[in-house]
Amino acid sequence: MDEATGITERCVAISRAAFGRGDLDAAIADLHRLPAGPAVRGVLAADLLSAVLRSVSPADRDRTRQIADLLEIAERHPPDTTEWPQVRAAARAVVLLRAGVDGEAADDRAMLTELGSLFDQVGGDDNPATAPMVGSVRAMLTYLQALESGDEAALRRFPDEARRIRDGLAGNPAMAHLADIFAGLVDVLGASHRNEDLRPSIAQLGQAVEHLPPDDPLRSAFEEMAVIAGPLTGMYGDSPDAPAPALTDVQLAAMTNLTLRPELGAEGRASYHGSVGSAAVYSGWGVDPARVEQGIEHLRTAVALAGSDSPKRPLHLLGLAVALYHRGELTSSTGDVEEANELLEQARTLAGGPAHPMWAGINEMLSYTRRRRGAVPDPHKAALEGLQEHAWRVLLQSDLPAANLAARRAARDAVEAARQCLTFNEPADAIRALDAGRGLALHAATEVRNIPRRLDDAGRPDLARRWREAAATGTAESLPTDLRHEVLTVLAAPDGGGALLDAPGLDEIRTALAALDADALVYLVPGDGPVPGFAVIAPQRGPTGYIPLANLHVRDDLDVERYLRALARRDAAVADPGRDLTALDDPTDFAASLDSMCDWAWRAAIGPLVERYLPTLARPDAGRPPRVVLVPMGELARFPWQAARRSDGTYAVQLVAFSQAASARMLCLSAALAPVPPAPVGLVVGDPDTGRAAPDLVAARAEAYAIHRSFYPGGKYVGRRMDGSTSRSGPGSVDEVRDWLTSTSPGSGATLHLACHGVINTDPESATSYLLLDGGGRLTAEELVELTARSPDRDIGLVVLAACRTGLAINGYDEAYSLGTAFLAGGVRSVLSTQWAIPDRATSVLMYMFHHHVMAEGLPAWEALRRAQIWMLDPERSLPDRMPARLRQQLHHEELAHVAAWAGFVHWGW
Repeated sequence: MDEATGITERCVAISRAAFGRGDLDAAIADLHRLPAGPAVRGVLAADLLSAVLRSVSPADRDRTRQIADLLEIAERHPPDTTEWPQVRAAARAVVLLRAGVDGEAADDRAMLTELGSLFDQVGGDDNPATAPMVGSVRAMLTYLQALESGDEAALRRFPDEARRIRDGLAGNPAMAHLADIFAGLVDVLGASHRNEDLRPSIAQLGQAVEHLPPDDPLRSAFEEMAVIAGPLTGMYGDSPDAPAPALTDVQLAAMTNLTLRPELGAEGRASYHGSVGSAAVYSGWGVDPARVEQGIEHLRTAVALAGSDSPKRPLHLLGLAVALYHRGELTSSTGDVEEANELLEQARTLAGGPAHPMWAGINEMLSYTRRRRGAVPDPHKAALEGLQEHAWRVLLQSDLPAANLAARRAARDAVEAARQCLTFNEPADAIRALDAGRGLALHAATEVRNIPRRLDDAGRPDLARRWREAAATGTAESLPTDLRHEVLTVLAAPDGGGALLDAPGLDEIRTALAALDADALVYLVPGDGPVPGFAVIAPQRGPTGYIPLANLHVRDDLDVERYLRALARRDAAVADPGRDLTALDDPTDFAASLDSMCDWAWRAAIGPLVERYLPTLARPDAGRPPRVVLVPMGELARFPWQAARRSDGTYAVQLVAFSQAASARMLCLSAALAPVPPAPVGLVVGDPDTGRAAPDLVAARAEAYAIHRSFYPGGKYVGRRMDGSTSRSGPGSVDEVRDWLTSTSPGSGATLHLACHGVINTDPESATSYLLLDGGGRLTAEELVELTARSPDRDIGLVVLAACRTGLAINGYDEAYSLGTAFLAGGVRSVLSTQWAIPDRATSVLMYMFHHHVMAEGLPAWEALRRAQIWMLDPERSLPDRMPARLRQQLHHEELAHVAAWAGFVHWGW
């Protein structure tokens, strides 16, 4: 037989196998033996591709490797058929998926974008034959893209989408076995993203895989994953106090064997070496020198395999640097620290800036190595720069829940960086560090409306125009993540106004304090275990200060724990729609816990501040007390610091004026706005009928009506009157409050008093806070930011939230995003909010006296609140002539001097 005849017969056999009438593997082998030149080789490769694709699983490495080879041959001489584009797209999708699974993708973002396009080309969800599989893969790709871009909103939506896909797979007999596997994989990815223990979700996935046939590629893929995942997930032990199990020789050998697979490319091999190295270094808490050495060698191999152009090189450099630093700590080796520092400098250069997901980690470690080396001045500066990543990620988000998720580790990292700053006696830098982890969702909410102006200033009117056009189709908060990413890249650059990501410096804070007539900004930070708490202080004039506070521990003091438990019970009682609000006036468990807490607050923080630090500052102008703006970190936000009590019974509020700020950023934002003088006009909302959604507030109704008649007679009163009837001006609806907030009429006034219900839901999945108005209407904190910012010419001087828990953060104390701070973010000058469920009747007289001091005596809001609270403490208190008889009667029913009656209100802003 001549050569031509042999080739012809071989081509016929290949074609027959491609259409199901021969051995597929033998046909693929024959194809590789054909000469490379003839165009028919490409046509046959395309036919074989179609055959392989009909049965391939992305977990089957042999088949996917064959697909990659066949695709390469077919693309040299592609067939001119209508089917080829779909065949090519499907084959390319399988190759990319396999590369992603093996860690071979050089650019994850580009790979995911191409995969989405390829699935559209093959018919995607519209092709009945491929819809279930394509839908599941598309959902997984969406999740991976969200991980890559940091889109927390998409990640939050994913579980619902995953359940829908899982149910679709379960309804298809051919793919029913994939339903539980898909659900298990979703749980593993979710737990990994949340930094939770992976072992339960991996075990659940393993149970689903057990139902697969022994030769199913998915089973072998899971078993392979378990070889790596088992030791990695066990690194941290069963509890923080339990030692992690040591990595055995058998486990290490099995993990090492995975790195030797011939089909792996450089990227995939680097990923496996990195995983093996981390497991070896930190097994048994990283105290075995031999294991640490073995791990470092694997990590060195990972770095060597990740070329200079690999996007994953910073990750591998960081992994090796951390391991070397760890070995340096074990052995006191300065050489290891030097090398770690050099690797981190390389990683930092490659990462480029805060958009990189490793930016914070690289800079945090760099601050440690620089500190150990002692060769670089201000080594803590690196940790400060690393904190920019948190601001970047929060600004990138499309809604408030997503922003809160993005910020969940910001405060922890900020406190760690602040402690480093204080080690070098740099309290000003410590404040910048703390502020970098505070109120980031609020910062994002305020900056969204400034983006177009910032882009114009940065010389990018084209991007400003795209932003405005996108915002015009909905709310600015719903702008696409890709557009946000592009905008942030421009604005975070040095020539684009990079201060968008930075906390304000000391000079900016001093300027703000001077404008607000305040003496100092004070951050209070609780201790952690044996590490003491501290106060760090930026004064308007004079040197910055730092006070160690050994007693400022939230979890190690019985009085504090009793107070927090009682506060939680009170909050739970308020959340009960059938509650009896009069019970809140009964000074029992909560009031007793408050009483003992007052002594602790003085001992733990306020006493040292008032007695040791404030006397070192220049005395304030005659006629006003020292004024301090507090930023309490963590659970310290739940304490009424103005009620701290000295041993002689004197309360802090009698010595010092206290305000609070969500952050130094928000302090500077408020100070930049011109003050708005009070006037006898505005809107007063009194006990709107919620349609039985919440109990009536009879005393609040009397309070609001009296405040309207006495101080704002030219304004508008909505809600219910004293006899329970609806005001002729309106029932107190959401629309009425919305219209007032956006009104530009001079007759609308600049004061809003809300005597109604405030409701908070801190569930991470649906966290929100809202005012409950007429008919059960809701006005949320998120909408308040938008409403108050919608009319830039609308100047609102004062908002009083005489409602329960309006100062309580929606999600995370350090985010400080509440109903009260939402008004501040929208540009309101002064806000009064509440820390707990306030007693109805006592609040009525406190609020009346507050407005009396504002309107009758012309005091600023912060001093008016202080005077009203001191008035509540005075047994010889005098009564304003205009106080209505109904309110005077409350004086005989209440223990007005008790902390529960007056200390729940906090002032923010001017």
